[in-house]
Amino acid sequence: MRDNPQLPSLMLAKLRSFASALDRDDDYNERSFPSAAMLYNASRVFAYSFSSEISLISLVLSQEEIDPEMEIHLIVDEEDPLLPTQVRGLNLDSYLWLVKGKNLVEHPESPTFPKKETPREVKELATKFADLGCVILEEYGTLRAEFRGVEVARIVEDANDGFQINVGVGDYDQNANSVLSPYDDPEMHLKKVLSTVQHFRTKKSPPHPLNRILRSRWLMSEAVSNIELLDLQELNFVESLLPEHDPLKNWPCTAIGRKGKSVVLVLSATGIDLSLVPHAAGQISRHNPDELVLLTPEQDRHPVILRQARHLILSPEFISIKAPWPEFSENT
Repeated sequence: MRDNPQLPSLMLAKLRSFASALDRDDDYNERSFPSAAMLYNASRVFAYSFSSEISLISLVLSQEEIDPEMEIHLIVDEEDPLLPTQVRGLNLDSYLWLVKGKNLVEHPESPTFPKKETPREVKELATKFADLGCVILEEYGTLRAEFRGVEVARIVEDANDGFQINVGVGDYDQNANSVLSPYDDPEMHLKKVLSTVQHFRTKKSPPHPLNRILRSRWLMSEAVSNIELLDLQELNFVESLLPEHDPLKNWPCTAIGRKGKSVVLVLSATGIDLSLVPHAAGQISRHNPDELVLLTPEQDRHPVILRQARHLILSPEFISIKAPWPEFSENT
């Protein structure tokens, strides 16, 4: 379907019909992208995506033509739980629509994820992580252990309605280890994993997948461990916007700190990550901070990121700190 040369014209035709259905017939400029299309003029924008793989809000924010006086109509084929949260953190007149057959309906509000009480047994198991120098993260009722931005273990329910520590880098590694080595002492196993991660996740380490992955979290881990780099009194990781957590996905990472009486929201990202500003918008609407810091390597502060950031309801301060990973051309 996506290789169909007629797809761009089909998406634009469908988008024109949506504009007409919303009584917004007008002359528009047209723009098409893989899996998405846009109509725009001086007063409004219509953007449509038929795939959840593309962030429609990232696409719109990246366009030079967007300004706060425009009506922004975002139309998606599949419900996106992030969109309503993200638009609340943006200084845009946004309208969200969901395609239902041949009609458009208002996109539902973001779902509310109930706070889960962490069992005492889980908290007791998690003390093993801290004793080994890991950062303990509690997200949506799950306790995980990270070291320099890499998840090395998490606590999961076992077959007997109890809990166990699964050790490894990411889901696949953890699940494989639990199946192949079910009787290994998790503390000893975790020490071995930590030794490997520590060896390769340093400034002077040789090229290795472990110093290529999860650099956004590595950068934030460096800031959390050295809060004076951001001139903060404290800084702690906070939950991601959604409970689904891919431990090997290099999403922007979020933390909250304090500077005097001000609450400071900090997001880190590496590469030219077009999801950074939408993530920041979502976390702004969730936490209502006094200040916003976007932490990126200097070379990743691309004009498109600056263009997106001008639409946030809270003006960000861009800060760069020295990258903790090794610098060699094949690994950047």
